[in-house]
Amino acid sequence: MLLRILALLERYKNISFGSLPRLISIFYWPSVQILFWGFFTNFLILNDTIQTWSVVNIILSAVILWDVLFRGQLGLSISFFEELWSRNLCNLFITPIRNYELAISLILISLLRTIVGLTPAIFLANYFFEFHLFELGFYLIFFFFNLIIVGWTIGFIVSGLVLRYGHSFEELAWAIIFILLPFACVYYPVSSLPEIMQIIAVTLPTSHIFEAMRQILLENKIDFVLLKRIIILNFFYFSLSIFFFIYMIRIARIKGILMNQGE
Repeated sequence: MLLRILALLERYKNISFGSLPRLISIFYWPSVQILFWGFFTNFLILNDTIQTWSVVNIILSAVILWDVLFRGQLGLSISFFEELWSRNLCNLFITPIRNYELAISLILISLLRTIVGLTPAIFLANYFFEFHLFELGFYLIFFFFNLIIVGWTIGFIVSGLVLRYGHSFEELAWAIIFILLPFACVYYPVSSLPEIMQIIAVTLPTSHIFEAMRQILLENKIDFVLLKRIIILNFFYFSLSIFFFIYMIRIARIKGILMNQGE
């Protein structure tokens, strides 16, 4: 089992980092985002607004942590799409590789892509804006893994839909994150939303993650009820997404859809 997972991981690593354009795309967006938001917040401070350094810290922390989710989701989805585009799924499934081994390998390459992509962004934030993400302490690890799990959850759902219903659903890989963004409460608390949107927001682990982040940065404390909600919601959605993804693979096998997938 371990050797098969490592073999798949090696394949996805070569696909992800084997060409200069793909390598640049991994570094480019996180770095551009951190520069944009950093200069934007500096502009607000220099123009005598009510913003303080704590607000700058919150914005930059939110940008980087949100990109953890985005990179995690995109890294998983794109790696799976590569198999569809190259018509390689049939080749994979005539080997001893099991569905859950494919899922694990997609998770691992997504984790690797996310770490590689965000490292220069964190360095730029520290160099240009004296921003230290590690002020979040131990909770940074907690937030990182819970946000990337949200990304994997979305990635498995999107991948399952694309596998079952075709390439018309590929746009979801890019669009769904921005559909969820207003409800994720990345830059503002849930209480600032209209009541009908609050109902949706509280069902998402992201709103609780970013609320906990703001508590630490502003009040230097955290409500452990938020942490429990994050863990419960993430476990529930992530379990459903893996079940859905594996179920879609089985349906695709039964209906012979795998033979028709590709560019």
